[in-house]
This record gives sequence, structure tokens and C-alpha cells, in this order.
Amino acid sequence: MKKVIQFGALLAGTVLVLLLCSKTGFLEFNAQQIQSVAIFSCFIYGTLLFGEFRLAFAFAGIALLLGLDLVTVQGFTEAANLKVIIFLIGMFLVIGYLEENQFFEHIVAWIVARVGPRPKSLLLVLMIMATVSAALVDEVTSILFMTGTMLHLTTKYKLKPAPFIIMLVFATNIGSAASSIGNPIGVMIALNAGFSFVEFLRWSAPIALVVNVATYLICRWWYADAFKAFADAVQAEHEALQAKKAARLAASAALVSGGGALAMSGGGSASGPVDPEEFIDDEAFAEDVEPSFDHDPEALRQLQISWLVFGLTILGLVTHGLTEKLLHIKEGSMLIGVSLAMGSVVLFLRREKARELVERRVDWWTLSFFMMLFASVGTLQHTGVTKVIADRLIESTGGNQLLLINIVGWATGWLSAFLDNVLAVATFMPVVHDVRLSWASGNPGATGYPEAIYWMMLFGGTFMGNMTVIGSTANIIAVGVLEKRGHGTIRFGEWFKIGFIVSIVSMAIATVLLGVQTHWFTTPLLPPPTSGPSVSH
Repeated sequence: MKKVIQFGALLAGTVLVLLLCSKTGFLEFNAQQIQSVAIFSCFIYGTLLFGEFRLAFAFAGIALLLGLDLVTVQGFTEAANLKVIIFLIGMFLVIGYLEENQFFEHIVAWIVARVGPRPKSLLLVLMIMATVSAALVDEVTSILFMTGTMLHLTTKYKLKPAPFIIMLVFATNIGSAASSIGNPIGVMIALNAGFSFVEFLRWSAPIALVVNVATYLICRWWYADAFKAFADAVQAEHEALQAKKAARLAASAALVSGGGALAMSGGGSASGPVDPEEFIDDEAFAEDVEPSFDHDPEALRQLQISWLVFGLTILGLVTHGLTEKLLHIKEGSMLIGVSLAMGSVVLFLRREKARELVERRVDWWTLSFFMMLFASVGTLQHTGVTKVIADRLIESTGGNQLLLINIVGWATGWLSAFLDNVLAVATFMPVVHDVRLSWASGNPGATGYPEAIYWMMLFGGTFMGNMTVIGSTANIIAVGVLEKRGHGTIRFGEWFKIGFIVSIVSMAIATVLLGVQTHWFTTPLLPPPTSGPSVSH
């Protein structure tokens, strides 16, 4: 009942604000626009307060929009962003196939075994792995296998896992901005702005790596006690292994000096002679975390096939822009084409279990929610709400592009911190579209609005999603895994204290580095609009 009252109060407050904005002329909304914003607000508040029923709110919202003639069936299908949905279906199939073959677990185990039990280096490598894996697959898959790996290590050393899991979540969200497939918002931006996989590597990946290093340093400072506990546990294990090694070597020496020819010939006690190298801590660590294929050739074959599938998928995504140019087809076509082609390949590989792969590995709940969300936001654009907001933004900033780009980026970030980041970016995407149209209409001689506005939206949606425990899907999943494994939960305040610092520092670094890349500080921006009915003079 308390949440119902909160829902009603928020909705009533929103309608009141809309009426006041219209009355004062700050944002001149008409009746249809107020209705569409109110229904979209129901969508947001329902998701925020009743997360388990968010799809029900989504369906009800679209039904209401259709009933009030705020959107048509044709308008719904056009706004549902089916290109994003179809791309995600193909990628869900590929990632699901790789997960079933334990592909990611093998990679993580192999790398962790190579690093060895060196606490500071190991934690840095794990964060970098989380960043890279999120960029190459997606944040959900990355956080699942990275959380499993970290829980293995913290259980082994009897450590509290929460600080280390939070660190990996930070790295995962940061890494999801490094490519067009790391996060659904990256897919949205890539397909709507026409950015290629390579352009993500050029613009966002370097920034993500720098932000990841900064985040690691912040975490080392904030979680100094946890780092020390990890180092102490590893040191204690090392000393125990060395003591055991010395004792066994002393026992072997005693056997030999006592005329133990039997020991030298391979006989002797039931345990046999001991290889001293067994007690080198690096090798013991590697044996503990790295799987063996000595007695399972079929698992090795499946891993080799998985590597081939993974390699072809990444190759196709990286080269999709070049392929589109060679074939003279529309931008983004092969991004979807590669996803569907590799989805087809894994379905053939699964053979009689293909149906099971589609039913179990494709997150139909989330995809359905995304469709309703995109359609609801599309209604705001159809009724002109986003145009009103875009015009007001341009007017209030006096045509200052740098200021407007940062307002959109940081506003997206703050929304992402307290709502779903997909919801935040989906809300601002049509506003950005209308900003660019309004700018062009007000300044016909301009070459176009800077594409940096999309990158700032991307960074806001990913980096500032680290601020709260509900800021990103990866955050929610990691906390859920902790609870399911019996490690307790992470309180909102515990996460927010470090999350706020990491988010603000990350976004500040991204703002500066994007400014350097786009020459904000050395080259004047395009001149402000000189004409147009929606811009003040």
C-alpha cells in the first residue's frame, strides 16, 4: 500500500509540474503531450517502485496510448526499434551457446592461473578482464562469469566478497561502453547514430581503459583493508605451502641418507617420492583454478569450436562497416546481419537442442520490456514532447553546443544512476535527434551537430550507472548472485558511498578526454543558430 501511495503521489506531482510548465510558458505542452508524458511517467514510476511488474506496466502503458489514440499500431511498430531487438536476439543466442560450453570460464581460469597469487596484480587483471569481456560480449555475461571467478577466490581465502564484487561491477559497466555490443545502449547508439564497431574502439574504448585504471586506484584507496586482507591471506597460504614443502623435502632427504635406494628407484612409501615443484605456489594456484582436458577430449573439442564461433563473431562485428561499404548497403545492416548469421550457426551446432537454446538463452522478458519502452518513448517524439524539450534546451543554453552536450550527457548519467540506464538513454535519444534537427533548421549553413553528444550519452549511461545498486543490470545481477550464494546483500548506502565517487570521477575524466579528442579546448564550436522559430535571439 505504501508503494501505491508513492506511485500516486509521484504521478500527481508530475502532472502538476507539467501544468505549471505549460501555464508559465516554460515548456508549452498541449493536452496530448501532457497525456503522453503522464503515461510515460507511469511507465517510469512503475518500473522504479514495482520492478517485478515492470513488464505489466509497460503493456498497460502501450494499451493506454493506443486507446487514447496517442500512437497507432503502425507508429508502435516503427518506434519499437526492432533493429535493436533483432540484433540482441542473435547475440543472446551466440553468448548462450558459448556460456553452455563454459567458454568464458575457461578463459578466465587460464588468465588467472597465468597471473598467479599476486593480490594487487590479480585484482587489477581481473578488473581489466571485466572491462574487456564486457566490451567483447555484454555486461550481463561478463558480470556472471567474473562474479563466479571472484567468489571462487574469496571463498578460497575466506574473505568478504562484497568489496571485490563491487569493483568488478564498476569495471564491467565501464567496459560496456568500449564497444557497440557491450551494452544495449551501445547498440541503440550504434544503430541510431550510424557508428561502427571500429568507431567505438576509436572514441570510447581508450576513455574506458583510462577510466578503468582510475577506478582501480580509487578502489584500492577505498577498500585498502580488503586489499590488505587479500594480501595477508595469500601470504599465509604461501608460508604454509613453503613450510609443507620444507617438511616433505626434509623427509625425502632423510629417506635417501638412510640408504633409501628404494625411494630413489621409485618404490618406498605408499605416497612415493615427492616432486618439490608441487609446492611452488604459482603452480598450486594454477592447478586450483585452471581446468584440465586430459580426460575429456570432447570438452576440448567444444572449446575449440567455441573459439571459432567467438572469433568469427568478433571479426564480423569489427569489419561490418567495411563490409557495408564494399557491398554498398545501408549503415548498420551488417551489424544486424552478423548477429543473425552467427545466431544461425550456433542453432545448427546445437541441432536437436536448438529450440531449447532459443527458449532458455534469449531473455524474452527483457526484450519485451525494451520494445514497450522504445515504443513509449517514440510516442513522446510523435506527439512533439521531445521537440519542445529540444527547443528549450537550445534556447536556454544560447546555442552553446559544449554546454548542451554536457547537459545531455550528465543528465543521462543522473537518470541512469536512479533508473535503468537503457530507460535513461531511450528517453534522451529522441531529444538528441530533435536537438540536431532544430539546430539544422535554425542554422542551414551548419555542417551538422557534433556527434560527441552521443558519446556523452553513452558515458553517462554506463559510467554513472555505477553510482547505485540499481543503476545497471550488471549491478542488480551481481547483488542477486551474492544473495543466492549465501553471502548476504549489499546495502544501498554501502554501494552509494563508493559508487558516487567512482561515477563522478569517471564522468569527469570522460568529459575531459572526449573534449581532447574532439578539440573542444583548441577549436571553436559551430556558431549558434542564427534563425529559426524555436530559438531566441
